[in-house]
Amino acid sequence: MIKNDVALDAGKIWYLLSERGILSIKKIGEMTHYQESLIFLALGWLVRENKVRIFEKSGVLHAELNAPIPETYY
Repeated sequence: MIKNDVALDAGKIWYLLSERGILSIKKIGEMTHYQESLIFLALGWLVRENKVRIFEKSGVLHAELNAPIPETYY
């Protein structure tokens, strides 16, 4: 089912952003090997859930998490 695939890919992109910080759409593609259309679907999902923000910097689209990751203590 496409919706489940997009949700899983969104989770992978969210995790990537949590590990790497701000990334361009191109860099996300290079790191995930996802097609641009899938990246935009997944980022749209994450933007709708208010988990990431998309912005333009020097003519290039970038994504970053909306809030810092809370620290987990074990």
